[in-house]
Amino acid sequence: MWAKNQIAGIVAAGAILGAAPVAAEVFSGRGSAMAGAGVAGGDYTYSALINPATLTNFKENDDFALNIDVGAVANDENEFFDTSEDLSDFLDDIDGLTATQDDANYILAQLEMLDQGRLTVDAGAQLTIAVPNSLASGLLFVRQSAFVATEIRLADSDVELLENFGEQIFDESDLQTAAGAFGYSLQEIGFAAARQFTFGGYQVSLGATPKYQRVETIEYLETIADFDSDDFDADDYMLEHSNFNIDFGATINWGELQGGVSLRNAIAQDYDTIQGGVKIQLEPQLTAGLGYTGEVFTLLADLDLNSIEAFESAGEVQIARVGMEADLFDWAQLRVGYRHDLKDTYDGALTAGIGFSPFDVVQFHLSAIKSSDDTYGAALQFGLDL
Repeated sequence: MWAKNQIAGIVAAGAILGAAPVAAEVFSGRGSAMAGAGVAGGDYTYSALINPATLTNFKENDDFALNIDVGAVANDENEFFDTSEDLSDFLDDIDGLTATQDDANYILAQLEMLDQGRLTVDAGAQLTIAVPNSLASGLLFVRQSAFVATEIRLADSDVELLENFGEQIFDESDLQTAAGAFGYSLQEIGFAAARQFTFGGYQVSLGATPKYQRVETIEYLETIADFDSDDFDADDYMLEHSNFNIDFGATINWGELQGGVSLRNAIAQDYDTIQGGVKIQLEPQLTAGLGYTGEVFTLLADLDLNSIEAFESAGEVQIARVGMEADLFDWAQLRVGYRHDLKDTYDGALTAGIGFSPFDVVQFHLSAIKSSDDTYGAALQFGLDL
């Protein structure tokens, strides 16, 4: 009973956190299909969220854009969710009854599998309003992202108990193994601005994004016996913080070739959790990118120049991204991409997507993300370009 209810509570906590990592991922129906690349070019409304200088990469007939994006990625490592359900059913059947050593061996094996696995959910959504022009381009955005991860802490006392169980009445309250959920919700309101200059015959753009950030951290850890899903209230395990931050960016154009660099979250932040057992970190992220933008094909490549760690024990992440788009007469787009974590915290992911943009006015874009057998994601965009 504990495992199913506990996982349900953890997933519910993730939904409360913002599913409707601190996350570097910006989900977009367009950008996510190209593995999230866009520091040097691509669609200016999405790219401005990762490099404000790309706001100047608009077309001559672009005057206004409004977009809504939503997306999520879930990673069920080592069959964490299925294992918890199997163990849940088994514990329901034997709690308070006579159990054998074989039963105890099965419980221990399942707990060890959970101890080696995890369940993570990374989700985000944003509303962007862009007004590009030759004097100075601007983009107002409201963004919500969230990351939540589970953790099972197998108690040594449970290993000893189950290895030497014999045959006796099984009491779930004897188990000291704990499960928990850790993560954060990040809300941002910001305004990106960029202007293009000419230096030595080249077009150079500079941009900045001052923004207000509200972060809610979550830390939940409870023993198997003490957990009660009916009494679970995520607010009891959350701590709120707020601060201002800023992004910087620059791009340079060589005809159809572009280069770019961005520094996101230039002011490092540390956020405490309610019990103080985990520290959430918002670290500066420096990324460089190259791009080719032609009449039909767009090719983008980004590389994080430093690694970041969202919170203690989460593992460092440093991503390389490459994506390609084929534009069919401004009416339809096909996109593919690949992202690779240089730190091997996450598996490499393939991305793909399609877009429909009749008259280059109405925008509908869908992307899919797939890495290991248990990692899936998707992002969706609705928009209007005038």
